[in-house]
Amino acid sequence: MLHDFRAAGLIYGPELHHLDHLGPLCSMMGIPLIVTEERIFDLAKRYYPGLHPILFDYLAIAEYLVSHYDIVFYSMPRAIFDEIFFFAQKLLQKRIRAIWCPHGNSDKGDSIFYMEALKKEEAVLLYGKQMFEFFKRKDVFDQLKGWVATGNFRLQFYLENKAFYDQCAEKEIFTKLPEAEHTLLYAPTWQDYEKSSSLFNAIEPLIKSLPSDNNLIIKIHPNSLLQDEFTLEELMRKHEDKGNILFLTEFPPIYPLLARVDAYIGDMSSIGYDFLYFNKPMFFLNPNGRDRNTDAGLYLFRCGIEIHPEDYTHIHKIIKDYFLFELRSFSEIRKAVYEYAFGHPKPLDKLKEEVQQLYTCFPDRELDFF
Repeated sequence: MLHDFRAAGLIYGPELHHLDHLGPLCSMMGIPLIVTEERIFDLAKRYYPGLHPILFDYLAIAEYLVSHYDIVFYSMPRAIFDEIFFFAQKLLQKRIRAIWCPHGNSDKGDSIFYMEALKKEEAVLLYGKQMFEFFKRKDVFDQLKGWVATGNFRLQFYLENKAFYDQCAEKEIFTKLPEAEHTLLYAPTWQDYEKSSSLFNAIEPLIKSLPSDNNLIIKIHPNSLLQDEFTLEELMRKHEDKGNILFLTEFPPIYPLLARVDAYIGDMSSIGYDFLYFNKPMFFLNPNGRDRNTDAGLYLFRCGIEIHPEDYTHIHKIIKDYFLFELRSFSEIRKAVYEYAFGHPKPLDKLKEEVQQLYTCFPDRELDFF
């Protein structure tokens, strides 16, 4: 029976970028979200209506989770989970069953060993056709016992809590900026193994050439702060007196932000796929000069204007010219790519039932450990 399974979400460690995915999921499922970082706990309480976060000590979490729950939703690979929780599972002779939740839709990992790390998963949530095909291409699909196509459940969660989220965005972001002709969002990814980030190459040209009648919101990836905390703190202090520039480091919900900005500037961040829903101008920075015509990792670039490093100093002229003349419309291709990535929306109550049905794909919970 479904009610025999005790489920929870898990964010182990400082993985703040998992919160805007597991937070809405756990709220929708009516299950707690267990975290080990006080900062994430506070943000979970603040920004996710209906969510019950639980803060647990690193030393005590393993035995607690294994003894109290049967199924865990997470965004880490199973291999890492088992490294952390191996001894607790062995001690209690109980294998925790896990359902993997994506933390965004992006084109990362196409050319390197990345998604292959999910070959130990038993059940997964997939947004839509694009992620399904990616899993098949990476040979991580056939071993699955079950999967659910979720559609863009984070967008649905935002829309169902729109008044709350829009009020948060207005109070915490947009009241801090002056009236402007356009408000731009720059949301670079972090510097991963594919060297995907444009942050340190593009940030100074973006700031220095920003017109006085435009606003620029810079959303720093949480992993970038972990990698280059002091450099970024110095950068933010350097520009803190510029009234039309706002750095965001602790505002996890993405959709209330995307709903209000006029254009997106990014690189390989999954936020680019999130932004497709609003069908507004998109500008893609290509820090490594990769070929969008042959590189599958640049699939999203077809949805907007590509900008190479040699043109970073002219980026605001490029953006202004696009707004003035809109020499090329990307509206239809954005709609098509969004449909490919996320498919049709599902009511959250229906999706909850589908995800709960995944529980039945697991063997009895008392089976011997491994």
